Amino acid sequence: MNYEIAGEVRFFLAAVLLGIAAAMVYDLLRVWRRFHRQTLFTISVQDFIFWFVLGIFGFQLIYYYNAGTLRFFAFGGIFLGACIYVCTLGRFFVKYCLKLLLFLTFPLRKGLNFLQEKSKLIRKKFRKREKHGRKDILASEKQK
Repeated sequence: MNYEIAGEVRFFLAAVLLGIAAAMVYDLLRVWRRFHRQTLFTISVQDFIFWFVLGIFGFQLIYYYNAGTLRFFAFGGIFLGACIYVCTLGRFFVKYCLKLLLFLTFPLRKGLNFLQEKSKLIRKKFRKREKHGRKDILASEKQK
C-alpha cells in the first residue's frame, strides 16, 4: 500500500475512534444527568464544554494527521464512529451504566436519606421547644 494512502487510512480510523469516544463521553454525561438532577443552565454549560472540547480534539486530529487541511472524510469518520457506537454498545451503555452506578451508591444514598430523615425529626423537636419556650416566657411576663 502506498505510504500516502496508508496515512489517509490512519487518519480516517483516528476520526472513527474520535467519534466513538465522543459518543461514549456524551453517554456518560447522559448517565450523570439521569443519576443527579440538573437544571437547564447546568445542562447547557455541560453541552457547551463537551462540544468545545470535541472541537479542540477534532482540530488537533486534523492538524496532526493532515497539517490542518480539512477533509470531508474526517468529518464522515467522526460521524461514522458515533453511529457505530450508538448502534452497538450505545444502545445498552446508558441503561446498564446507570444501574451499576445506582447499585454501587445504594448504601451511601440510603445512609444519607436516613440522616436527612433524622435531622428533620430533630429540627421539628427544636421548633416545638422554641414555641413552647416562647409561650412560657410570655405567660411569665403576663404574670408580672
